Amino acid sequence: MKTIVVGAGIVGVSVAYSLLRRGHDVALVEAEDVAAGTTSTSYAWINSHKKHPKSYHALNYEGLKHWTHVVSAQHPETVMLHGHVEFAVEQEHRSTLEQRVERLQSLDYAARWITPAEAAERTPVHIPQDALVALFPWEGHAYPQLLAASRVAEMRRSPGFSLIIDPVVSVSRTEGKVSLLSGTELRGDVVVLAVGNSTTELAAEAGVRLPMVPKEVGGAAFGYLAYVRAPGHSLQGPITSDHLNFRPNGDDGLILQALDLDPTANPALVPEPQIGEELLRRLHALLPSAEAQLEEVRVGYRVIPGDGLTVAGPATGEPENRLWIAVTHSGVVLGPWLGEALAEEISTGQQNPLFEEFRPTRFASAEQLPAYAAPRKPGDQ
Repeated sequence: MKTIVVGAGIVGVSVAYSLLRRGHDVALVEAEDVAAGTTSTSYAWINSHKKHPKSYHALNYEGLKHWTHVVSAQHPETVMLHGHVEFAVEQEHRSTLEQRVERLQSLDYAARWITPAEAAERTPVHIPQDALVALFPWEGHAYPQLLAASRVAEMRRSPGFSLIIDPVVSVSRTEGKVSLLSGTELRGDVVVLAVGNSTTELAAEAGVRLPMVPKEVGGAAFGYLAYVRAPGHSLQGPITSDHLNFRPNGDDGLILQALDLDPTANPALVPEPQIGEELLRRLHALLPSAEAQLEEVRVGYRVIPGDGLTVAGPATGEPENRLWIAVTHSGVVLGPWLGEALAEEISTGQQNPLFEEFRPTRFASAEQLPAYAAPRKPGDQ
């Protein structure tokens, strides 16, 4: 089969990689550059933590296992699964943390309580002695841009692969046709849309309804990430606290996130200096020994389908449909596994039961979707 994959973020690259390994000829089409979109501004926390309903938790759990057993063996430099420590001092956070740990334990997910003293042996972070502390030992963080670049480099060695940098302007769901901004027209047996926040517009070109969350300042789509230089920070994995989440970004860097600051995040504007200053202030309170210097504050544009859940599968139930769609808020967690699972479906025609509740056809009706709640509290992201 000849397959066209549109979008070279972590999801699109993963789909293309898995199809190529199954013998497809693959054209990967990208508007800008590999992993230049949302993949480049992701907190990249590898987890199946606060995922509702249980069917969505099951998907993310598969993604977590794939990073653990497959990606870490093939590309160990792209993922660090040294565990995630979350601690709560304030009462509201204590309550939600207790609920999450109880739920995850009921799902046989690794989550346990540790003392502040035990936490001090695992992390250099200052944790108050009266804090409630949980350890999630399976979790960690990834470097999705690095994985995407490595897999594209590997695919480029195959004569059946081509990378085309040229924006897509239209897609046909019945003809396997893709039209590019340059005027070039591509045809394939199957087209896979993995275009993140451009999904609504390109799907509409093919006559398919697939809403994403609104592109509104103050909504769920936009959030800050601060990139900090902190040589020798010695942090091993993600930390979640009352007012700051942070994770390693190599040996000398950190990525910071404070969900309560996100309502002002606007991709059209340069972040105000006080955002970076406040993030650094919160970091210094938790990691006083680090000589941290702010390098950059970016505004990330989260990929969130209208109901908050993953979309994976054929665009319609029509026999002549040749268009598939893959879009998810859990792009980094799910990407490598999702690529494998969709490539298997496309190649064999056998449906994966884990995708039953996540097909694009659920959006076929024009019903108004409930508003998706923006992540604002610890653990929400």
